[in-house]
Amino acid sequence: MATIAVANQIFGQLRDGRGATETATYVAVAGNDAARWLLPAASAEIGRVLASWAPYRMWPRVVWSAVCAANKLGRTAEFPGVSVIEVGETLAADWESLGWRGSGPPIPVIYLGTPGPRRKAVIHLVDRPTGICEAVVKVPLTDEARIAVLHEAEVLDTLASERYEHSPRLLHVDWERAITTQTFVEGNHGSRKLTPDCWQLLRSLVLAGKTTTLAEHADTWARELRHTQNGWTESMTVAGEIEELRDDSPLPACWQHGDFTPWNIKRLNHGGCALLDWEDGQCRSLPLQDAFHFLHMQDWLFGERPKLHAAELWKEAVEMEVPFASINNLEAGYLVSSYLKCVREHNHERARFVSVTLALRLRKAA
Repeated sequence: MATIAVANQIFGQLRDGRGATETATYVAVAGNDAARWLLPAASAEIGRVLASWAPYRMWPRVVWSAVCAANKLGRTAEFPGVSVIEVGETLAADWESLGWRGSGPPIPVIYLGTPGPRRKAVIHLVDRPTGICEAVVKVPLTDEARIAVLHEAEVLDTLASERYEHSPRLLHVDWERAITTQTFVEGNHGSRKLTPDCWQLLRSLVLAGKTTTLAEHADTWARELRHTQNGWTESMTVAGEIEELRDDSPLPACWQHGDFTPWNIKRLNHGGCALLDWEDGQCRSLPLQDAFHFLHMQDWLFGERPKLHAAELWKEAVEMEVPFASINNLEAGYLVSSYLKCVREHNHERARFVSVTLALRLRKAA
């Protein structure tokens, strides 16, 4: 979908039937061959939000720094490679109905998710007088994204009832439009390494007094695998692994964030960390699943070869009261569940990568 069509889709949902009599100029900044940011032109007030985000690869980081500098000078529209688009005037958006409580309309700064079945827009609402981002609005761009955004709202609501301290707070949910508003978490993105702050977050997800077992989850995985479509040649490897995981030993039950990655972790200015994007969150999960996701997802995205990571987690896992003998199997459990997620999302390429990683266990045992 063309960028202008995406922008009009976003503001069309935000207007909720209101007419737009004017247009606003936005600058589309691309990343990985698709528009990733829609920045209001000549709005130096958004600099603080832009500075809070940074790519992990070197060249995109350099480019983003240059974009931030151009915005400060009010010359983003002149930056090489950007496109300038006109969209329906954002003043027509019904911000108050979405929980905005500022004295005047906010400045919307839009991050566009990766194109795909769950694509959404993340709109940072910047207070014009102060330049401070006061809220984040999530607007789904697909039917699957609607489900994910509303699921996150339910998870955040549950976490708030449990007084969990490391997640954003819901400010408003429009269940009909599947649009949510939550607090903005200010800080810098996390390191690509599992730092002590990351482990503090992982320990905070343990459910006190609750247990689960690998066997319980293996039964679920086996049922799901039986319903996978034909043509997934890696399924036999996965089926064999599931049979090896039928262990009834009690393990600490945890909240699983589901996408525990450096870009979803914010290091707070006053110390500590917070977790963003709970769209894959689930309760009473197995321990260490988020830790394994943190490592294996980076292997996949940053071009590393498939490898096993259990040996890197032994010390911290034991401190979390995970039995030493279960750590390798918990990694296998993570890989099995990741494979099944790839099947659901028709992601053949990553499914193959995950199955190759699983096969390393067989070679190691041989």
